[in-house]
Amino acid sequence: MNSNYTTTKNKLHFSSSFAKVIALTLLAIYFRPQTQAQDNFEGTGLKNYFFVGGGVGLQFGSETNIEASPSFGYHFSNLLSAGIGGSYQYYSIRNSGFRLNIYGGRVFLRAQPLRPFFAHLEYEILTYYTNIYSPINQYEHVISENLLGGVGYREYFSEQFSYYIMLLYNFNYNIYTPYSNPVFRVGVEFAFPASKK
Repeated sequence: MNSNYTTTKNKLHFSSSFAKVIALTLLAIYFRPQTQAQDNFEGTGLKNYFFVGGGVGLQFGSETNIEASPSFGYHFSNLLSAGIGGSYQYYSIRNSGFRLNIYGGRVFLRAQPLRPFFAHLEYEILTYYTNIYSPINQYEHVISENLLGGVGYREYFSEQFSYYIMLLYNFNYNIYTPYSNPVFRVGVEFAFPASKK
């Protein structure tokens, strides 16, 4: 493994201090007092509802990171939902000439037995072109397959509009995975009925 590869991969990973902040935030949310009785009922209450949403991420400075991940899905019951999603990420390091455009898609399954917490399982495929794995700086097409699972917390603005925070672990993490492990995500979702009543 050459030093150029090691340096670049380290640039793609979150710092350990950032991971500690995320862990403390999740603990604070988990142990906060329940202020609304509706948070304690089982499931989402959104059976036969579609949902759309996703997340965005922006980071500027010596490293630029722009990310968008739309999603679409369906609530099969108050406890179980599934969906598909896309992913685009642009990453660059100032004054290095290093740039990375990552495209991909995912399918996912969620179970929410106790509001506002849920479990999330996902299969993701990402693709990008890079020369960081080549000793002669030759660009190659990389495909990264990832199996992620973890837990999430959902806060409701209304019965149909919410935001979520997820902490996921990539069970198929390897040198071609273009992000660190575990994975932290935030996003919003809006649910709407499959048919008018």
